Amino acid sequence: MRTFCTEGPVDPKLNYYVPRTALVAEGLKKVKQWRYFTIFAPRQSGKTTYFQFLIEAIKREKPDWLPVWVSFEAYGDLDLSDFLSSLRDRILRGTELPENAVPDFHNMTDIALKLREVAQIQKKEWVIVVDEIEGLKNPKVLNGFLHLIRSIYHEKQEIGLRSVILTGVSNITGIIQDTASPFNIADQIQVPYFTREEVYDLLAQYERETGQLFEHPVKEGIYEQTLGQPGLVNALARDLVEKKCPNGEVVGMDAFYLTVDHFTRVYIDKNISNIVSKAKQHTEIMKEILFGKEVPFNNYDETIKFLYVNGVIDDCDGACCIPIPLYKKALYTCFKPLFNGEKEHFKSPIETYKKYVDERGLLDVTKLLWRYIAYVKNRGNIIFSQGKASEGVYHYNIDAFFSTYAEFADAKCFVETPVGGGRVDLLLLQAGKTDIIEIKRYDADQYEKSQGQLKAYLERSGLSEGHLVMFSEYHEAEGYEKVEAEGKTLHLWIIPVKRPVPSA
Repeated sequence: MRTFCTEGPVDPKLNYYVPRTALVAEGLKKVKQWRYFTIFAPRQSGKTTYFQFLIEAIKREKPDWLPVWVSFEAYGDLDLSDFLSSLRDRILRGTELPENAVPDFHNMTDIALKLREVAQIQKKEWVIVVDEIEGLKNPKVLNGFLHLIRSIYHEKQEIGLRSVILTGVSNITGIIQDTASPFNIADQIQVPYFTREEVYDLLAQYERETGQLFEHPVKEGIYEQTLGQPGLVNALARDLVEKKCPNGEVVGMDAFYLTVDHFTRVYIDKNISNIVSKAKQHTEIMKEILFGKEVPFNNYDETIKFLYVNGVIDDCDGACCIPIPLYKKALYTCFKPLFNGEKEHFKSPIETYKKYVDERGLLDVTKLLWRYIAYVKNRGNIIFSQGKASEGVYHYNIDAFFSTYAEFADAKCFVETPVGGGRVDLLLLQAGKTDIIEIKRYDADQYEKSQGQLKAYLERSGLSEGHLVMFSEYHEAEGYEKVEAEGKTLHLWIIPVKRPVPSA
């Protein structure tokens, strides 16, 4: 039986996979046109698997081409001699040619001469994929190699080097911006995350082979929590079928919520750990993106570019954002020392959470939100910067508040979670009871639109009531309205954020 792949390049015989048919066709078209091009994709986004599929397509459709994949990931500070020796060995392994088929490389120029010699003898044209090019840290050797490719480009047909494909993160932009480079920025291929349809197809492969089914909301949840990031999609699916539902039972939302909780709080997942590691290299701007004012997205800013190419942030309507909920929750947790000390203001040590439960002993969201308003009155501008904080600050702060009480009541809070065909801002789960809370910065038009959105979530999810919390720098007094609409109860809250700073 095949498995969900979480350890590296996919083997279609052993793993469920997304074929990337259109993307492979795009790469094949460029190679047919003798194009030299680059691949851009954040780490763990499936680019090595893409190369594997592209090379297999070349072997299948173009037997007179000689494709080879080499990785510079472990090259480090290799000197020229070791680089030349290693490159030859990797080309040999990649093509499965006899040991004596590729003569030794004695210098950079030798590479072109020997490749031409092999192409003429084999009567084939080279297609060379260089992966993780930034792994070669010796600048003299790297520059020499790139200069060689530039010089070969003008004689590519004579040498028999049909295409060179480069991929990396930090160095690719510099390569394609070099005016002497054959790698035109228009020839870049981006390897996107899986689409919603591709995620569904991946899960359907498993269902057909095993008979074990995923509930539709779980499929939607996997996509919404990962936005199709290949490593995360496979990791969540694997955890669900191997750990949460190992006996073939239908994979439901209870299992899904538990998996999300474990990935954001318990497991050390390599994808999430890598994102956190990159974010920690630029702490101040990450705090600003997560908790401060809106940060404009500008790829010419080296810090923003670093975070973008490493998959930490993205461009959301001109502002820096963290679009993947699993990443956002992990980064909230990582950088939450910004709010150290708030917990004692959320809940006094002499105060019991039982003040805020209903007749069943479950947390009452309405009571908790009145308590939250009291907290905001007390803390005021200390937290919300006189209403200049980003919407992310409001999201994080209210999540942290509810999580404090959930911890004592054996409940769970989830941010940006799929419910009723959409993604709600905050979900509170406890003993079979589900509460949803939408969180927005106040805008009159948004206020009306968000009510309709909340009502739609309730209708599609079968819930009877939900809460809309609007943080406002325009209101002086808090507002609460309970609206009954077609059998649904909407709790509408306005929380002023411009508060006097309390005296010491």
